[in-house]
Amino acid sequence: MRGFVGRVLAALSVIPLAQPADAGWHKATTPHFVIYSDQNPERLRAYAAQLEKFDQAVRFARRTPDYDIGDGNRLTIFVTRNTSGIQRLAGSDFVAGFYIGHASGPVAFVPRSTNVRDFSADVVFFHEYAHHMMLQELDRPIPEWLVEGFAEFMSTATFEKDGRVALGRAANHRALGLIYTEGLPLETLLAGSYDRLTEIQRESVYGKGWLLTHYLTFSDPRKGQLDAYINAISTGVPALDAARKAFGDLRQLDRDLDKYLKQRTILTLFIGAGQFRPVAVDVEPLSAGAAEAIALRMESRRGVNAKTAEPLAAKIRRVQSKYPGDVFVELTLAEAELDSGHPEAAEAAADRALKSDPKSIEAMIYKGRAMGARAAAMKEPDPKLFAESRNWYLKANALDSEDPEPLYEFYRSFVEEGVQPNKNAVAALHYASNLAPQDMSVRMMSAMQYLRDRELKRARKTLEPIAYNPHSDGYSTIAKAMMVRVDAGDAEGAIKTASTDSSDKGASGN
Repeated sequence: MRGFVGRVLAALSVIPLAQPADAGWHKATTPHFVIYSDQNPERLRAYAAQLEKFDQAVRFARRTPDYDIGDGNRLTIFVTRNTSGIQRLAGSDFVAGFYIGHASGPVAFVPRSTNVRDFSADVVFFHEYAHHMMLQELDRPIPEWLVEGFAEFMSTATFEKDGRVALGRAANHRALGLIYTEGLPLETLLAGSYDRLTEIQRESVYGKGWLLTHYLTFSDPRKGQLDAYINAISTGVPALDAARKAFGDLRQLDRDLDKYLKQRTILTLFIGAGQFRPVAVDVEPLSAGAAEAIALRMESRRGVNAKTAEPLAAKIRRVQSKYPGDVFVELTLAEAELDSGHPEAAEAAADRALKSDPKSIEAMIYKGRAMGARAAAMKEPDPKLFAESRNWYLKANALDSEDPEPLYEFYRSFVEEGVQPNKNAVAALHYASNLAPQDMSVRMMSAMQYLRDRELKRARKTLEPIAYNPHSDGYSTIAKAMMVRVDAGDAEGAIKTASTDSSDKGASGN
């Protein structure tokens, strides 16, 4: 191999990276992020500012607008010391970072350092945040190779000494996927059916996906082809047919890609320093209780199951006994008590949090959820208790109208009560889906409501991104089957096709 692929071979060497001395846990808040890390506060401030600069760079490159968002829709980032912490949370030795798109607040888990030179902590985060940004603007179906190719394109961002940001540098960390790119036929990549791929072919979805994304971005003769391809898919054209229509002879495209791969240099997009604006970064130390509970909060936000929920709640109860009234600890406990099936204890924790911080939106939501759970558990559900739970969602919404969680919970409370959602609840659900398009369960619920209301066109448009989302787990298969029924004009059939499980399943990982 020659060109930059030859240089990629050096990326496989493993080297140790120095870690800064511990400085205690801190929280950094910016317009787009809430970051928890146990690093020096000034380093955390610089890190947060760099993430905001990356956000501006990607928005500039994609020509996407920036909206003011509240705490409920900021991306929460938990920074562990190294990848071993990430792997423990993910339950996998092959994950360096991952992202979960909840309506309750999107979260990313990334390491402070890695032990592989080109697979740096920045690469991990930029990849995951690129997923988040793409999902935020998701209004068309995007095939998996492009989802991952886009994330890889953005993951190699560098910050130049003169203030510029460079996007699109070589994805050296995908060495194997680039070296063995011929092992994954282009037609297989474009067809989008990856169930039977080998491990190395699966890696090439990232490597070859990056290569194709990069080539289509910078190739003048192929300007506009990528948009034409996505537009064709969005109208229902099968992925491979859309590729042939947009790209022409796929064998020629494959030859062009091979030539592009072997060239000695690649183009890079530089965004001038003048395009960036400074942003406010607030850094504060965590309380003693929060610092002790932070690892447990990570586990809770990652998600629990029937076996892990109660043991985690027991651990958090012990922390809470030492720090009663600490808002962070009480909120962590409220979530754990709900997950472990103790709504009365969850409500008590929410009350203690509200006593310490009467304007805590998160506490209001847990209070409402706990009351709803109590009402649903009764032999005869109490309409007054459900109504009172909804009042807490309305209070939360009054403080932040752009937070999707109280809107979603307001709608869901009607479903739990077993009554028809009113017009306000239906509107709240659809708006929550728009605010949190990354949450496939909320989006699916929105599609189901459109079907019940016989709004088939809106239902299909809502289902399309689910069907093509590579990280939507079982939802993707269900959505595709539903779309077949929708196209036949069969709303009832589409509803029957849907899974009864609307829980959030998806976690995107590097």
